[in-house]
Amino acid sequence: MSHETTFKSSTDGVTPAPNSILNSVNKDFYISHNNHDIDIYGSETTSLVIGQMEAFYILNGDHRSAYTQLMPQGLGSCMKYFVDNMSIMNAKSDTLARPVMS
Repeated sequence: MSHETTFKSSTDGVTPAPNSILNSVNKDFYISHNNHDIDIYGSETTSLVIGQMEAFYILNGDHRSAYTQLMPQGLGSCMKYFVDNMSIMNAKSDTLARPVMS
């Protein structure tokens, strides 16, 4: 699926590569796992990213396993998972403009 590599940096020695990404089959959304920007987000995070980065629905923690199970069912199932777990929504997450119907 995806992997992480490291790059050498003259200022800090080693800088993590971009987030690991899980793409949906029809590419209308993807899952982005971030375990290296803890200073920015306050914790490890997993984002449900809509379209071409039009919206980021971010949960604290590593939710790749759950999203991997739901991705074949489509965006609606992944959105429902996000809504069901909003109690651990990251403060930097986009908010829902309207209720999500299940």
